[in-house]
Amino acid sequence: MVTTFLVSNNMRKSAFVILVTLIVVISCQKNVSLPGKYTATPYELKVPKGFPTPVIPVENPMTVEGVNLGHMLYFDPILSSNGKSCNTCHTKERSFSSPLFVSKTGIKTSVPPHLNLAWNPEYNWDGSAPKLDLLPLADFGPDFFNTNMSDLVQKIKSHPKYPFMFKQAFNVDDVAKLSSDELQLKIVYALSQFMRTMISSNSKCDKMFRREVNFTPEELDGFQTFSTERGDCFHCHGYPLFSNNSFNNNGLDSVHLGADVGLFAVTKNEYDKGKFSAPTLRNIELTAPYMHDGRFQTLEEVVEFYNSGVHWNSPNIDPLMTKSAKIYGLNLSTTQKANLVKFLKTLTDTTYLNNPEFANPL
Repeated sequence: MVTTFLVSNNMRKSAFVILVTLIVVISCQKNVSLPGKYTATPYELKVPKGFPTPVIPVENPMTVEGVNLGHMLYFDPILSSNGKSCNTCHTKERSFSSPLFVSKTGIKTSVPPHLNLAWNPEYNWDGSAPKLDLLPLADFGPDFFNTNMSDLVQKIKSHPKYPFMFKQAFNVDDVAKLSSDELQLKIVYALSQFMRTMISSNSKCDKMFRREVNFTPEELDGFQTFSTERGDCFHCHGYPLFSNNSFNNNGLDSVHLGADVGLFAVTKNEYDKGKFSAPTLRNIELTAPYMHDGRFQTLEEVVEFYNSGVHWNSPNIDPLMTKSAKIYGLNLSTTQKANLVKFLKTLTDTTYLNNPEFANPL
């Protein structure tokens, strides 16, 4: 009898332990938020040697938890009502870009790549987004995600990770207590934190500047065209960003109407007609088609445009385009043009494309 009692008592103790464990597990699943205020871990952005220091806005400091949340949301179609995610239009194979976005009104726009955005002072071809921390707000609209915010709140609340991640990143205990505008802002803050980490600095050209590799004779000749008055590319696309982060009229058109007015659409200043943001040339091999409207399909077409197709009579054309030696074109030889394209391809950064920190975490 004594033996039977001991076995029974041990069984009761085991059952009690199992019951308590189940209660704790269930409780944790129902309420994944942390009690009290959570202190996020500051994220130290790794700025490549030679790059300028980026300006991080005080209202959205980078944290490990914010970057992790943004990384998840970048790839997750949970943000949309149509199955799309940021990654739908910004695919790794195209340097987190895509060929063209066509609006519901039929306007075609070349999709800029997501890389080195921490250094841009404005965003979009016409500078219509002044801050990276606000840039993704447009994605919630009907042209992109067509987000149903009520559905999004419920999807986040029922998700196994997001309630905890929002608590960690922004001390949000319950996303349902936020207004739609407040929730959208938290989401785009997380996305912009992640996008600031998307840094490209390890192309063959970078390695050449670090004296780790050498250019081929053809690439070197192309580099000389790029970086001297022969081609005069470097003024708008200098190292290390390969962009002057400014707006220029490069003579694409002699008349500017509709979507071709560029910066004028934002400033309403007549002198800004035809001016567009100078894109980075990093990974340019992967981001066709080219120019704001994708009118050129290949790098060879782009080079030929600058060689012989510039509209010198374009209003507000950049003075760099009208130097006396260039008024009749660059007059590059067939070999020089081919070598310039070969140099541009040395800006492809496969390390960036294959960086596990930018891979789909889902």
